[in-house]
Amino acid sequence: MPESRPLKRGEELLWMSLKASVASGRLDSDDVGVAIGREDPRSFLIALDGARCAGRLRGKFLNPRLYFVRELLASDDAEFDDVASSLCTVLSDSFAEDGTEILAWDRAADHATNRALEAAGFVVGRRKVFVERGLSGYESPHEDVLEYRTLAELGEERFLEIMTEAARGDPFEDVTERDPRGDFRELVDYAGDRFDPTWWRAAFQDGKPVGVVLPQAFADREAEGSLFYVGVFPDRRGRGFGKMLHAAGLEFLARNGIERYVGSTDSRNTPMIAVFTANGCSRTGTQLFYKALRRSER
Repeated sequence: MPESRPLKRGEELLWMSLKASVASGRLDSDDVGVAIGREDPRSFLIALDGARCAGRLRGKFLNPRLYFVRELLASDDAEFDDVASSLCTVLSDSFAEDGTEILAWDRAADHATNRALEAAGFVVGRRKVFVERGLSGYESPHEDVLEYRTLAELGEERFLEIMTEAARGDPFEDVTERDPRGDFRELVDYAGDRFDPTWWRAAFQDGKPVGVVLPQAFADREAEGSLFYVGVFPDRRGRGFGKMLHAAGLEFLARNGIERYVGSTDSRNTPMIAVFTANGCSRTGTQLFYKALRRSER
């Protein structure tokens, strides 16, 4: 079994010396050197068989507690499972302490990596379902009885109050259990240059708030967008407002030049999955969120 550890500065050529049959987009040695200096040490892991590079793992922190494996390779003359398990064990020992999750996809191309994570003591903690639909000419199929007021009209304080109440009791999005203001600012930051307070809206019926919908164009994809959040007040749930708000958000995106919608939710969130189905969305994939067990639990 090879020994794995973070790559050290000056070992760039050792990293690049790996001969693997799996094609990958490789960084040149200068780029690796620059990245080692500015990224978390766990972003570049190397497996050594004596003085020889037997494998490597290139990862990226998507945020301080979410990691994505970009590349996992073993040399042609090494056992992939042994090398991959050794590399992933470095992550599991570290992430079991700080609670970092690993994001992976449940698709054939990623099964070898996922198997290595599980062998190293990772378990799937949650799953997220992804859906898409085209928006060309989209109009809501529902009779919309709601009135809408934007974040720009209401102001951040009032809008945040409504959004927090809409999330109350939601087992998958209950911001009242966390930091509502911090979560709101994260959404604004994620929207980037395409954040527009006239897009995010609260829904009212007879002057009383019912819920919120946050249509958003992706910062890095010109014609694609999502609904950052759809929420209904606890006392209004089960009356069809969820699919009404979701459809209203899709129609708003369509009218503002967005051609494709991408949405997601926890795989256990059956009400939201039913909304996706009611509004013509097609399932496209599943994300897995791995958490590391402590050694005593494995």
